[in-house]
Amino acid sequence: MKIRIENIECRFAQNQYEFVKWYPNKYFGTKAQLMAEGYELIASQDDDFSLVKHNHHIHGSCFQSPESCYVIATIVYDKNEYCTEIKSVGSRLLDLTKKERNNFFEVYQYADKQIKKENKNKDND
Repeated sequence: MKIRIENIECRFAQNQYEFVKWYPNKYFGTKAQLMAEGYELIASQDDDFSLVKHNHHIHGSCFQSPESCYVIATIVYDKNEYCTEIKSVGSRLLDLTKKERNNFFEVYQYADKQIKKENKNKDND
């Protein structure tokens, strides 16, 4: 399951459902510019690279996607109560704008229904 409205998404990752907030990746498409500004290309052991200037390291994976995200909450199914429960990561839910909160609750409604449906099917198996 993956549900996204604007920059708020619910997805299954790392063996759990999580809500993430997407934002523009400031490093996407800037590798050549940063190298021109004095960053040095350093090969890493994972067959990738980093750009390094002074004590600032930027891993090569940071240049691959136009967006980045971070987890704002997780959602789990409570099989004893037959409902979902949300756990916020710190105050990240509170840090959302009003529009993002509205999008979050809309995504949450869809996710809640889908997770309950998936778990109901598991219970019937």
